[in-house]
Amino acid sequence: MKVAAVQFAPVWGNKAGNLVRLNALIDQAIEKGAELIVLPELAATGYSFLSILEASEVGECLTNENATDLPHYLYRSLHRKNAAVVAGLVEIDGVTSKLYNSQVYVEPTKDGGGWVRETYRKVNRWGNDFIWAEAGSANPPIVHSERFGKRIGLLICRDVRDKSSEIKNFYSKGEADIVCFSSNWGVGGFPAVSWMEFAEDNQVTLIVSNRYMKERHNDFGHGGICIISPEGKVNLEGLVFDQDCIVYGDA
Repeated sequence: MKVAAVQFAPVWGNKAGNLVRLNALIDQAIEKGAELIVLPELAATGYSFLSILEASEVGECLTNENATDLPHYLYRSLHRKNAAVVAGLVEIDGVTSKLYNSQVYVEPTKDGGGWVRETYRKVNRWGNDFIWAEAGSANPPIVHSERFGKRIGLLICRDVRDKSSEIKNFYSKGEADIVCFSSNWGVGGFPAVSWMEFAEDNQVTLIVSNRYMKERHNDFGHGGICIISPEGKVNLEGLVFDQDCIVYGDA
């Protein structure tokens, strides 16, 4: 299965423009044969919200039956007929109106007649998350993909710790084949040791999508994306620091 990790820096306050750029990167990856494409945490909006109001203004309710028809929804942009796409976004709970730093997975069904959709809410919050986002409370879901014949898991940034105070382990060894990791990693060593440890401990291919560049009070550095094998081998062919780019690999 050919997979793709996307590096992308959203322009703060320009969700519409960010969606145009993200769509172009998704299409580029599909043209190169990618069947699974992973975008960063909070891909279309940026990370540095300073209030609940700021986040809610660009949030998306995934239970909205018309979500795929709303042009300003990142969720709408992920629906492709020949590839699964994963991305991070501000999720508005349709019942409680609470906000979550979430990740959504969209895959066309094997017969092409519908969609497989799954959502994960970040558990281990960091930085600005504490200002606006509720903490998730459940293990990451694993999609048993009939179309691709793979077990595909989700994960957001600091959750690569693979645990929380309430959950001993997010994943168990051999439970998934691939984990889609959407991050806004920030300045630090690349590749991060925790990424390799996660891939090796859980015997999964880890697709690391990330952003770059300063944003308000946060510094996300030069970026850095890669695809890590279950043996801890790092593939970063195609990575260009400080700009939008895509790394491809097999899983």
